[in-house]
Amino acid sequence: MAAPISDEVAQMIFKAMEEQSYVLKMMGSRLTKLEEAKLKKTPRVEVLDDEEVEDWDERDKADYERRKQFEILMEKTIAMREKMKKMQLAFRKA
Repeated sequence: MAAPISDEVAQMIFKAMEEQSYVLKMMGSRLTKLEEAKLKKTPRVEVLDDEEVEDWDERDKADYERRKQFEILMEKTIAMREKMKKMQLAFRKA
């Protein structure tokens, strides 16, 4: 069981609460204003058809495949460029 609070500690807590009451009231009123503003806004609801979802999935897959092919092509291009540089250096040395 918790130890009882001494009168001095209780008085200090009460005094701190009184000092901060104005700030707490202001924060509370600000929160209620924000909540009221949030409630006034109409919620935006999007209705998606199953066909549209499947179309997006197909588009996403196509984009992924295109990006993957592009990355592979870039890797091959970079490897080819490095190989050509090595061949040029070897040709210049010979």
